[in-house]
Amino acid sequence: MYQQIYQAYCRLPKGDQADLKRCNLSKLADSSAYFRVLKFSGTNDNKQTQRILYLMVAIDLTQEEDGSSVAIALLKAGVNENQIQQIIRSGDNGIEYLKRQLVRCKNIQLKSLGKLAQYWGENTRRQLLKEYILADQD
Repeated sequence: MYQQIYQAYCRLPKGDQADLKRCNLSKLADSSAYFRVLKFSGTNDNKQTQRILYLMVAIDLTQEEDGSSVAIALLKAGVNENQIQQIIRSGDNGIEYLKRQLVRCKNIQLKSLGKLAQYWGENTRRQLLKEYILADQD
């Protein structure tokens, strides 16, 4: 699912990609570029697809296995623990704050980002903090 959305996003003309970059999560669903992504990818119009696409836009992603998970990429980018905890406490709105932090990151695994966006909820946010802290100790 994540790869179809990512490939559909990459197929968009530069103008549509720029339109998606300007959208916040609530306005993404009303963008014509979003519907083109749905058409190209064959995915359903739902909150999961919106979150996945929202996080993919303007982020340095890789489909390779040597990329970093989201938590490790945040750690490498210098995001501190307080900022991660703010994402966790923000609930559903934390996804917009998470994106601001992900823009700083390099070489994030598409699969890791896709799973995080698809299953965004209390347990997923908790798992992000756990992985961040465990990776920080290494």
